[in-house]
Amino acid sequence: MAKFFPALAFSIVWVYASQQINSSQYGLFQKIWSQLFVFVAIGTIGFPVLVLTYSASKAAAILHLLKAKGIGLYGLFVLLLAILFGLLQQHNQANLFLLSALFFIVFVAIVLADALLIVFKSFKAIIALNFVYALLFCAIHFWNISQGFELSQLLFQLILLCLARLLACMLFIVPQYKIHLATATIIETTDWSKIKKLWLQLGINDIINVLFRWIDKFILSLLLSKEWFAIYFNGTIEIPFLPILFSAVSSAAVQHWANHHIARAGASKIPLLHYSARILSSIIFPLFFFFIFFRVAFLSVIFSPQYVSAVWIFVCTQLVLPVRAYPFTAILQSEHRGDIVNKGAVIDFILACVLMYPLYLLMGLPGVALSFVLSTYWQAGYYLLQTSKIIQQPISVLIPFKLLLRKLLVYALVFALSFYAAQSIFHSNMAQFICGTAVLLILIVFSLWLDWNKNQVAINNPNHE
Repeated sequence: MAKFFPALAFSIVWVYASQQINSSQYGLFQKIWSQLFVFVAIGTIGFPVLVLTYSASKAAAILHLLKAKGIGLYGLFVLLLAILFGLLQQHNQANLFLLSALFFIVFVAIVLADALLIVFKSFKAIIALNFVYALLFCAIHFWNISQGFELSQLLFQLILLCLARLLACMLFIVPQYKIHLATATIIETTDWSKIKKLWLQLGINDIINVLFRWIDKFILSLLLSKEWFAIYFNGTIEIPFLPILFSAVSSAAVQHWANHHIARAGASKIPLLHYSARILSSIIFPLFFFFIFFRVAFLSVIFSPQYVSAVWIFVCTQLVLPVRAYPFTAILQSEHRGDIVNKGAVIDFILACVLMYPLYLLMGLPGVALSFVLSTYWQAGYYLLQTSKIIQQPISVLIPFKLLLRKLLVYALVFALSFYAAQSIFHSNMAQFICGTAVLLILIVFSLWLDWNKNQVAINNPNHE
């Protein structure tokens, strides 16, 4: 929930900005965010992922062990990144260097502070802070856009907002740090070496995951004009709750297996995988066909008619959704095979980068989006193969192919009929969009209701279809 509010705020602001300002201003606006997320992933050096791996007292002990020299070098590293980020923004528009550099520094600090709030279990604080932050984030953008959209003024206001949020975070972090440090055990030299090794591994994996989501936008932000980048960005926009949903389902399965001894054997984990796929497919499949059939209405209503030219970029991007209807890494995580997960992520990233240019030459910007889709399907196949070897079960047993295929065909038919009916009855994009959204919501609710009723059957009898 804490991550959901900022993600939702970003999406609301991006949609509103695309409707209210011209494509040149919007493209510059999105160039800053696309480059910021990549720089922040590098600037946090995997520390948020590391501290969340340990208990609150262990995290406090790790913070205590960090030497002044190391902190100083890290500060210099962040400063160098801030200068580079500022220079990139100065290249995009004059008078943005200092504000961009400061914004990067405070944003990095916010990410680190949020991780500490979570590890210190200050859940109410982080939810409240992020909720208020999300409201103010939206309010600042709405006010700035209504006044004519001045990017330098917007950055200044966001810096003040982030500083206020950081100060509020520290009011909770400092007392909790002192409390947990008092109960922390001393970290031995050998243990500290293991922690640093894990830190390096987690840092690399975290950077790769973020790069995979943003590297195409980062590269194109350096090459494309503002107008074309605006079109590509909107064509590849990600629904904010989907990554949270994927992570939640996979984590829930892993926790279930960890807490139930009977579910620790490989074959006994399959029923829960099937049930997870059933639930995910009831959300992902309808959403996929809604995006495919109502693509023009979606882009014109959510963004604006000027971004309808991104329609085939959008279609290529959505082709990745069906593969999201299955928790491919759940068993690997439960078997502590992070090495396989990391290897798959690295190869996935490399493959996407290799495919990017030839597919761009073949298809244009839609080919760039498609390169990441193809690499994701390869990654899914790799994870399935490795999972099959680990629990010694064939792939045909791991995935409920008949169930998923049947649901895929039913949803495709429903949305095809709905789309052609909407086109025959309604002539405006808004009316077609409302019709498609109504079908989407009804279908998801009905499907989840059916799946809920079949819960016990899906768990106790994995062969039942």
